[in-house]
Amino acid sequence: MKDEIVDEHEIKEKPIGAVEADFETVLVDGILGFGLSAGNVVLVLIMALVHASSAIESNIVAMCVAVLTCLLLFIGLKLTDAFQRAVGRKIILVSYMVSFLGAAACLILRLPYLSVALASLGTVAAFFLYGRYLASLARNALMFVVDSIFIYVGIMVFVISQAESLLSSALLGTLCVVSTIVSAAFTKKDHPYADFVSAEDSKRRSIKLKGNNHTLLLIGFMLSAVLIAFSLDFPKEIITLAIGISIGAAGLLSLLTRQLDERVYKEWLKKSMAFSAALLLLPFPVVPEAACLGLICLYTCFVCLNIIVLVNAVVETTRFDMISPIWLFGKHGATYFGGISIGAAVCTLGALAGSYVDPQIALYGSIVVVVAFCSWMQISVNYQIYPFEPVIEENEDEETSVQIEQEGKRKLMWQRKIETACERYKLSPREREVLRILLKGRDAKYIMDQFYISQSTAKTHIYNIYRKFGIHSRQDLYDFIEDIELAEDE
Repeated sequence: MKDEIVDEHEIKEKPIGAVEADFETVLVDGILGFGLSAGNVVLVLIMALVHASSAIESNIVAMCVAVLTCLLLFIGLKLTDAFQRAVGRKIILVSYMVSFLGAAACLILRLPYLSVALASLGTVAAFFLYGRYLASLARNALMFVVDSIFIYVGIMVFVISQAESLLSSALLGTLCVVSTIVSAAFTKKDHPYADFVSAEDSKRRSIKLKGNNHTLLLIGFMLSAVLIAFSLDFPKEIITLAIGISIGAAGLLSLLTRQLDERVYKEWLKKSMAFSAALLLLPFPVVPEAACLGLICLYTCFVCLNIIVLVNAVVETTRFDMISPIWLFGKHGATYFGGISIGAAVCTLGALAGSYVDPQIALYGSIVVVVAFCSWMQISVNYQIYPFEPVIEENEDEETSVQIEQEGKRKLMWQRKIETACERYKLSPREREVLRILLKGRDAKYIMDQFYISQSTAKTHIYNIYRKFGIHSRQDLYDFIEDIELAEDE
């Protein structure tokens, strides 16, 4: 009974942003703190790509940034426990401040490549610094923060493109300083959500689905294909402006799609990645140059919508599964930036090939490789996330439910069998809560409402319980628990 009381208390805890009183912290810590930090990193990278002398150099810069970020995230993954201690948090804060202030100074001094290297460190430090805060945000508040990053990038790209080079660098440098000041103030606050979760516990609680890694790798790879735009015969300023507007449009569209059925929207995005890549990239040889730029803009917007969903899903997993954000961001982030590295390498090879053969042939060769890789990864995603479809929304068997609730002795025996199943099959704390809710006849929608998570996240966790037990339906679940044999001393 004591465990049930604790679980009920956890379910009723409201995340930050669930009530109007939390608006200030969402605005200041979420948008001005984390939002500006993440957005400024993207802007620094965009400025570095603009200053590159050729498409080859742009691709190499992007590839180096992705590899460096991937390496830093992997280091964070391995040092999760150390970084979560007081000294480790101070190291993250110092790294954050040095990287952003250094990036600001390098922009003003016109050292774009050093600034983008520092921005890579800033990316990792920002996610590690704000990880637990992000995981404590309500879903709507989190989505608003993430959407605001893309909208901010779109607006700032337009502003920067209209200003002189030195003025734009000074403006972005000033914004880096602002985000650093806000983040320094953020670390001084007393955060009730800054609990310690070890790397070992995080690894044990995480859901191990190969499809998740394939999705992360695929979206990262698709993002890097945007570099194809720099091989078009347009001034880099025009290409950058078009891509920036596409990024901002993705943030606005994400806000508007809140009115749609979330599950249908996310499923459509996930299942149409390879198709969209083929639809928007393969026509390049047969359409005018201006149309190619329009297609790459649509492609950029589509990929950014997928990234928004991806970031929300990863942060939501951190909160729901009670996993260390440093560990999860390190694990998933390394995979994601690994995908960017692979894609940037493909684009670099394509650009280099353009020096030896017809540039149009080399460009189209790169596109064919991109589409082929996306198609292969899409198949892996579709078939590896759910090897079979568990019947989750099945109506409760009333007779079974009545039997469970009858007779105090039988009910006690039932609870002991549940506890034995949880221990024997190593269910995580959240999976134990979800199991008890399922055995009371509730469905995925109820779990979604109680835990402030998306329906797809709820169904993923229900599936994971089914997978561990080797069952396929609600009735199988009742029968499985009923057939659990207790030890004699129990």
